[in-house]
Amino acid sequence: MLKLFRNKLFIGAMCLLMAGALAFGLLPRLYGAQSGTTEIVKLRQTVEYGTVITEDMLTVAEIGSYGLPDAVVTDKSEIIGLVAEGTTYAGEYLWRERFMTPDAFEESKAQNSYGLSDGTYLLTIALPSESSGLAGILRSGDTVDVYGYTDESGSAVASVALTAVSVYKVLNGKLVSLDDLDAELAANLDADPADYDLAPAYVVFTVNEQQAKVLIGLEKDESMHLILRETEVRR
Repeated sequence: MLKLFRNKLFIGAMCLLMAGALAFGLLPRLYGAQSGTTEIVKLRQTVEYGTVITEDMLTVAEIGSYGLPDAVVTDKSEIIGLVAEGTTYAGEYLWRERFMTPDAFEESKAQNSYGLSDGTYLLTIALPSESSGLAGILRSGDTVDVYGYTDESGSAVASVALTAVSVYKVLNGKLVSLDDLDAELAANLDADPADYDLAPAYVVFTVNEQQAKVLIGLEKDESMHLILRETEVRR
């Protein structure tokens, strides 16, 4: 057997057989796979963040299918009616994860912008006392009137400084949302509320420019008190 493997003629014949197997068996299959084509969807134009995709924006191109990722859009119906998550350029591959439903887009937009519109801002104000922030009753989504007071001739005079100001969030002294603590308590029925810091220390308001100026002045003077307006009953 050893002499057989040392025989040059035998070795040459084996090499020819292997080469033939590659040439007529494996290589045609490999080249066939590489030369296969498929259709993918591309944009006719560049679209910006928030654009709803319509059929007239799309075109179909034929490309080689070898090595094409599964996440590439191959059918127009996959993204028609969806919203672009970011700027997408004409001619580039379209990936399914770069598009979302209109509802998901609006939710994402609200989270990213904190629900702000033009001319509105978020402002955090430190409360002068727990009672001034309704002693733990106040929560996000509430609407309050803001009172200030001045010391005139030795007596404090309270007056309305702002009406119908929206509360975005209420935080304790560790900057933890009271809504988040409420959720923890609701999820753990055996928890003792006394173990949770539900004392309001900061309030984040949604305000316009004029409201912001008034609230900043009241915070500086430590003369702010909040009055809860009519609100929905919490479950």
